[in-house]
Amino acid sequence: MQTALRPLLRATAIAGLILVSACLEGASEAECGPDALGVSRTLTLTTESRPPYELLKRDEVILTFDDGPAWSRTKRVMKELSKECTRATFFLQGNQAETWPAIAKSIREAGHTVGSHSWDHANLAELPLPEAIENAKHGQSAVSAAIGQETPLFRFPFIATTPELSEAIHSAGLIDVTVTADGADWTDISPEDAVAQILAMLKQHDRRGMVLLHDPFSKSARRTRLLLQSLKAEGYSVVALEQPEG
Repeated sequence: MQTALRPLLRATAIAGLILVSACLEGASEAECGPDALGVSRTLTLTTESRPPYELLKRDEVILTFDDGPAWSRTKRVMKELSKECTRATFFLQGNQAETWPAIAKSIREAGHTVGSHSWDHANLAELPLPEAIENAKHGQSAVSAAIGQETPLFRFPFIATTPELSEAIHSAGLIDVTVTADGADWTDISPEDAVAQILAMLKQHDRRGMVLLHDPFSKSARRTRLLLQSLKAEGYSVVALEQPEG
């Protein structure tokens, strides 16, 4: 009797895993409906592009997440984005992408854009220049290997750089994507206060900006949900960065 039950139990377990995976993926585009945030337009950056903030119009934002990937927490953030059929750019640490290559690849497969965020989140502005460039390139290589695609998009850890470092990063073929609306979610700030801070900073920048949150934190999904709801209520639209060729 126990032997006969084993195939049924195995099938039930597999079905459960499929169900969990489907729940994490969230809604499909067809299920979002006309009220979803969606994506109003896309931008493809090159090393010759102006800073993306300068390419935005009034009431437009670009959503970005730093420091991932982290298995379940990144998945939950992606689920919140999928509920609104919208897209973000995830700047991944090289060591994290190397640890979680499957989740790094799933971000790209879900239609989001992926960039690198150094190898280990060191403050590159405090390192000798050759060491800083090596750290950035090591991170880029690890992220590119994880997603199966070269990506030149890059964000400095702590948004910290120097003119010399920025020039060297540009010469290495990386495209620096900065921040204008930081939710400070790396502090003890509540999700509500983080979203309020982002909205205030957007207003200070003519209602447009590069929004920064983080996906590996315990409240990342809730914070993302509140942000998307608030952006929609405030009449903002989302611009997505297309994955540029490396």
